[in-house]
Amino acid sequence: MKAGIYIVPLLLLGTFHYAQDKISKKNGTELEVKLIEIGPSNITYKELDNLDGPMHSLEKSEVYQITYNNGKTEVLGKYKTADEAKALIISKLNEYGIDRDRNDLSLDASFEGDDIKINSLNKKGKIIHEGDLWDLSKVVAFHNISKRKDNIAYLNIVTYKITSSKRELGKLVIKITDYEVAEAILEAMKDLKTMLKKE
Repeated sequence: MKAGIYIVPLLLLGTFHYAQDKISKKNGTELEVKLIEIGPSNITYKELDNLDGPMHSLEKSEVYQITYNNGKTEVLGKYKTADEAKALIISKLNEYGIDRDRNDLSLDASFEGDDIKINSLNKKGKIIHEGDLWDLSKVVAFHNISKRKDNIAYLNIVTYKITSSKRELGKLVIKITDYEVAEAILEAMKDLKTMLKKE
């Protein structure tokens, strides 16, 4: 009889534990929840420890992955980590980026923490224009890509420029020689901003 008293709560706990869903956000936060609805742009859920409480909502753009209570997973985000997104941004900028005023100069991009620096280089690899640092964790707006003739595209990002004496709001403009690559860079930058956003 005593064994039955102890087994029933354990069985219920196992069922409760198994019935949870998990949301993995792009900023690294994990939420154990009961999913209510996955809509076109939002995910609605209830907190697992308060199923009678209010419903909560997240934008899908904040979510990297959903793990359902049956063990299946659905990946919503393209990049799992900030380093992965940064690596794509750097490789594509360095391969397809050119100086916005001189087509004969290539770009040399690198990250210093969450800030990106983009220099312009000549064919010998010498820095002709040294870029400023731009904070990609505090982006105010990503404008639509501006497509020009010959498949040239401009990325326009409103964020904070960091100089030795101050931080000021400005517009980072990046010229790319391939429109589809510009789209991939923009997607990675949007994911990166979401991943770097803290609760």
